[in-house]
Amino acid sequence: VSMAIADVASDQKAFIKYFKTIFPSVEFSDYTNGVYAIDQDSREQFEEILDGIPPYEEAVEKGGKEYLKFGLNKCSSLKDPAVARIKHPYFDEATQQVVTLESAIKKCYQQQTGKKLGFKKGKIARISAWISDQAAGQKINVKVGSAGAKAAYEKGKTFFYAKRGQFNMSCADCHVYNAGKKARADILSPALGHTTHLPMYRTKWTSMGTLHRRYDGCF
Repeated sequence: VSMAIADVASDQKAFIKYFKTIFPSVEFSDYTNGVYAIDQDSREQFEEILDGIPPYEEAVEKGGKEYLKFGLNKCSSLKDPAVARIKHPYFDEATQQVVTLESAIKKCYQQQTGKKLGFKKGKIARISAWISDQAAGQKINVKVGSAGAKAAYEKGKTFFYAKRGQFNMSCADCHVYNAGKKARADILSPALGHTTHLPMYRTKWTSMGTLHRRYDGCF
């Protein structure tokens, strides 16, 4: 996978081709399942959990109630939750900033309640999970068209491949070059499809967490 500047479509094709090469038996659509797509034992354990009452079910249901309770349906950005999920993140031309679903929830929540939300867990994770659930089965449609959006994309790409920290590792070191291998007891999940299954419930957290929480844990 090259770090060189390229157009988004070429990057996408190369990324998909790379994972198809190292995991030839995995269907493209199955990457939404993260590590469960590449490790049968993990998948079977997950399916056993689904046969009972999934630990995230209550949190997702509560998130739906909170979405209405705090008036998030009154904000144009979140009025149609399914649409909101599949269009984020996007580049806002007015502010020249990338807007994530969580930042949209935070902004709307503050407008409606006068209070602030965090980015990682609690209400924002539950609400984001419920919104995401409304778009189940649909494809996230991130558009990178303008010059500003392309510049933001390149910054994200550079960050993803840049080494940092005491171990001098990048996001790609774990989730691209060593995907499927183990880091201590954990199997490193493939980067392809990563963001499609977040927010997520982790046994380690015993609660829901957003993509921001996952990033924070990695960094």
